[in-house]
Amino acid sequence: MSEQPQTTTPSSLSASARNYAREEDARVIGSNVLGLIKIFGQHMDLETLDGVTLAYDYSQALEELDRGVQTNSVLMASKDWGVGVAMTPAVLREGVLKSHILFNAAFLEGLLDEPQSKACQEAVHIIAHECAHVEINAVKDRQFPNKILRYRPETWFEGLRLEVIEASWDEYAACRISAGFGAAPSENYQGVFLKILAEAGHNVREAILKCRHDADYDALLIEAQRNIGSLMKYASYVLGTADGLEQETETDSPEISAALKEHWFAPFFVRLRDSHRALWERYGQWESLKEFETIADIWFDMLVDRGIDVTPQVDGAIYVSIPFRADTSSYQAIVWGLRQATKGLGG
Repeated sequence: MSEQPQTTTPSSLSASARNYAREEDARVIGSNVLGLIKIFGQHMDLETLDGVTLAYDYSQALEELDRGVQTNSVLMASKDWGVGVAMTPAVLREGVLKSHILFNAAFLEGLLDEPQSKACQEAVHIIAHECAHVEINAVKDRQFPNKILRYRPETWFEGLRLEVIEASWDEYAACRISAGFGAAPSENYQGVFLKILAEAGHNVREAILKCRHDADYDALLIEAQRNIGSLMKYASYVLGTADGLEQETETDSPEISAALKEHWFAPFFVRLRDSHRALWERYGQWESLKEFETIADIWFDMLVDRGIDVTPQVDGAIYVSIPFRADTSSYQAIVWGLRQATKGLGG
């Protein structure tokens, strides 16, 4: 029998439990979670894992997490198309970048079931997925020191592009790394992706029509980002899982293949896949953040394709024009400078 590799999981790692009805459940699940993380530390770099929180009051736990530095955004669970089950935000501890995993405790109850049950195996995968985020944060911090949590974008437009890159690439990489552990919720990923795929174009079109009526350009860009950013993010879940399992969406997921056929997002889906794969080939060897710009370029081109032209300005503002298109039913072109940041993509 070959010797197991040493775990990178910190020996002092502990888990805190919040709002459990039974102390026994908290103790058993907490012990199982720490045991699994120790195993995953044999396959992933978890040296920078700060701690673990299991919370039934998940949203409150996210708000109260001490990140060690003031940030411009509040951590919020996903709720638009999918329910947030876990998050692994970066934190600063005595000047060192680490990661803290927070779990929505309701989705770990499967750890109380038989080990081979679907619920248990899905819980195992959730833990593996978040451990992958710990490694990803560590690798990015090593390649680009003093960027995560410590870099402030010079313009709002730069900040938005970085947000899109992080939401898409991190989920692709986390899904690819964790694909072989437990039971990946591929059907759930695909279901959410297909729902957004069916709704995003319509939602953006309705937002454009509304903006022509009330001239609320902040609301327009927020709604466009909510849809287009989320479409890219959940496409990245699907692509990362497929690549991690060595599958092809065109042949192994007929439902997605059929939905993309002649869909406006189809060419962007292929571009996103190719961009992620190219970045994966250089995993941990990237020399510049500019290598990730291909992801933001896809997002930008999607905005244009859906009828929203965005032009960044020297002073940090951006100008948004919504010229006439056949699908917006208007001949009026409007240009407006925007300075207000939109809400994040969530996790």
